[in-house]
Amino acid sequence: MGAKILVDYRERKVAHLIMREFENVDILTLPVGDFLIVQEDQGMLIERKEANDFIASMKNNRLWEQMRRMLTPEVNDVKIIRRALVIHGLLGDALENSGMGWNHVMGAFMEIQYKYGIPIFHAEDDAALLHFLRIAIKRENEGKNDGEIKELWSRAIPKKDMGDEDWKLYVLSSIPFVGEKMAKNLLEHFGSIEKIARANILELKKVEGIGDKKAKKIYAIFH
Repeated sequence: MGAKILVDYRERKVAHLIMREFENVDILTLPVGDFLIVQEDQGMLIERKEANDFIASMKNNRLWEQMRRMLTPEVNDVKIIRRALVIHGLLGDALENSGMGWNHVMGAFMEIQYKYGIPIFHAEDDAALLHFLRIAIKRENEGKNDGEIKELWSRAIPKKDMGDEDWKLYVLSSIPFVGEKMAKNLLEHFGSIEKIARANILELKKVEGIGDKKAKKIYAIFH
């Protein structure tokens, strides 16, 4: 079953956008937060603050009571497992003539994230807000917000029965600035790793996908 998004009825400015963009949406009263993404019996609680409101709530200290309330363990019988603060709009514009500065904003960001443990996201316009909600729902549906950190940068372990050509490509693609596609182009152009290592910058630049900067970096590795 896919995730559902619950929208507080007071979010009139964006409710129509959300209902137009998403199918599984309910407008109701949320005692805390503005959106609740529900997956089965657990959910992600989201507070949306327009940039001007964020600055105003810093000035009158209303922000901290709202953040405290966000720490509730349950909303509408849904267990809260994640929380997020989304700042909607441009903070730079909101700061003008406010009497506040970026030092106050950064201090508030650190207080919210370090003390309250609530991640902050910035959506500068309506399109960005919809993208945030779309990705949040997608990740909740796919379980991508849970589990261990994946080492996305790691490479697959080479197979023992790889042929000579595959080993050459593996070695070449291990070189900084050289991926699998470029390794293949290099090997096709020069024929061997030895010839690649002996090539000068001008010769390296003749390979498809290699410009002046990459040619110099590859040359520097071998010399």
